[in-house]
Formats: sequence, C-alpha cells, structure tokens
Amino acid sequence: MKRFRWNGLLQTLLLCLICGTALAQGEPVSEPVSEPVSEPVNESASEPVSAPESETPDAPPAPFVPSGVQTLGGLNLWQDVFFFQEWRIQYNILLKYHRLLDPQSVQLAFGTLQQCRDALERLKVERAIPPMRGRVLVLLHGFASNRLTMQNMACWFRRRGNYTAVVNITYPSMWLRVDEEVKTIASIVQQLEGVERIDFIGHSLGALVLRSFLSKTEDSRIGRLVQLCPPNQGADVARMAGQAQISQNLSSGLVELMRDGDEMLRYFGIPKCPFGIIAGGTGDDKGYSSFLPGDDDGAVSVAATLLDGSADFLLIPDKDHAEIPNCVEAFEASEQFLNTGKFAK
Repeated sequence: MKRFRWNGLLQTLLLCLICGTALAQGEPVSEPVSEPVSEPVNESASEPVSAPESETPDAPPAPFVPSGVQTLGGLNLWQDVFFFQEWRIQYNILLKYHRLLDPQSVQLAFGTLQQCRDALERLKVERAIPPMRGRVLVLLHGFASNRLTMQNMACWFRRRGNYTAVVNITYPSMWLRVDEEVKTIASIVQQLEGVERIDFIGHSLGALVLRSFLSKTEDSRIGRLVQLCPPNQGADVARMAGQAQISQNLSSGLVELMRDGDEMLRYFGIPKCPFGIIAGGTGDDKGYSSFLPGDDDGAVSVAATLLDGSADFLLIPDKDHAEIPNCVEAFEASEQFLNTGKFAK
C-alpha cells in the first residue's frame, strides 16, 4: 500500500487536472519558441502575454490606483520585471500597465515602465536608498503559485544577513512558457547593477526556469543554484494528463514537462554553475501519491528530480511538495550549499 497524506494526493490530482488543461492549444513543441508573445490580450484570449520590453505609443492608460495603497505584492497576473534592492516594478499581463512597489508591497507609482523607473529614481534620492552591492539571492516559485510560496524562505535568509538583498520574484506561471520567463529572468539579473555575486533557489517549475537560464548565461557574477523538488526528468502527472486528454483550455509551462529525460535535457540544458537538488518524500519506496512511481513528494517523484552534473543531492523525509520550500531543514541545507557547494555540514 502507498503511504500518503491527503494534501499530497490532492496536489497530484490538482496538478493532473491543471496539466491536462494546459494542453489546450495543441501538442507540445520539441524546441522552445524563438520569441515570446508580445501582442495585447483581449477578453476572449486564452493565453495572456508576457511583459513587453519597451512601451508603445498607443499603450492603454493604466487604471487609476492611488499611490500609498497596500497591495498583495502581485499574485497570478503580475510579472516582476525590475528590481532595485527589494523595490520592484511589476507588469500586469491582463491590464497591461506597470506599477512600482516598495519592499512592503506598497504601491508608490503606476503607469508605463519608464514612468515607474523615473519615480524610483526620485525615491532613491528622497529616501536615500543605498546602491546595490555585495551578494544577492534570487528566489523563484513554482507553477500555479506566487512569491508567497517563497516568502518564509526569503524572510529567513534576510534575517541571516548573508545577502544584501533577497529578490523574491513573482511571475504568472499559469500563463507563460518557460522560455518566455527565462528572458524576463535574464533581464532582471542583468539589471542588478553593482552586485558582485548572485545565488539562486527555485522551487518546482521555478527550478526549471532557473536551470534553463543558468544553462545559457555567461554572467560572471553567477554563484550557485539550489533546486527544490525540480521535475528535471519531466512530470508524470503531465504525461498522464496528456494521455487522458483532460479538459484542454489553458497553455502554460507545464506543457513542456510532458517531455522525457532526453528531451528535457535538450530543452532545458544543464546549469553552468554548481547546483544541488533537494527532494521531498516519505523516505522509503512508498511515497505520498499512488499515481507516482517509487518515493515522491505528492507531485514529483524523487527519481524525476535527479539531473546529471549536480554537485550534491538531499532527500528530506516526511516533507511533501508544498512543505519543502517552507521547512527549516530546506532553509539550512540551501544556505550550506550556497556557501560551500555541499548540503552536509
């Protein structure tokens, strides 16, 4: 009998449903698309688009949202596009406007990207915000999630004081393909001026986005990567959903997880920097989910997390897919790897 927690089983069933709906627009492609979608979205569109890199003269006006309003920090329809310290500019993929948030997610400006950049430059002077420097940590959440998934980890690393800034990125993971998000991550990282070293932690789909980005970048400031519960060999739930042809209404990065290991390798590559993998599971050959082979975290099998070239691997027993990015064991192991290249002390 498989040993499981209800939340592990429900995660698998939910992911199976979501993965099936992700197949709506046709078969998964064998190679990443060459350019991200950049056309506006209308109300009938099934696939919102990523943030444009430049403004257009006929861009629609931003809705009026007063400055000084506390926000949730951007959930499913917001894409972070620029960071300075922990101030950030976001783009709304549905309403197509930008906003500037302070480190507490209070909105201080909105409009075009340039308007938000100009507002930030004024605030740098008014509030004496120091320039970026030293060592920065970048966090990236997984599918059907947002930055709140990584918030406990972000707070823990901030208290530890080893990083001058913790950049906790949010992105509309249900709507963008991996190659689209990789371009946005590349832009964010490139604009982290004054930083000497950048480390990364990604959870689930976010771990694959970072894997792809770090297989391509030549940035000399790159440090190390920790992947949490990464479906490096593809996702069995995505393949099962494809075979079952579950309702097909959305298009997302999970379409790409139907690939097998060789296709995943060609598509996502291998990070050029040292990287380690943390997996969750029951610690035996049972796992949480009856749908997945061997040990698993309720969404990804332990075997599917493995990737040739990793510097170290750690299984945290009795932790499922959602618990790994929120447990102290993962925090401490990640810090140890980012500092030394090994999980063990």
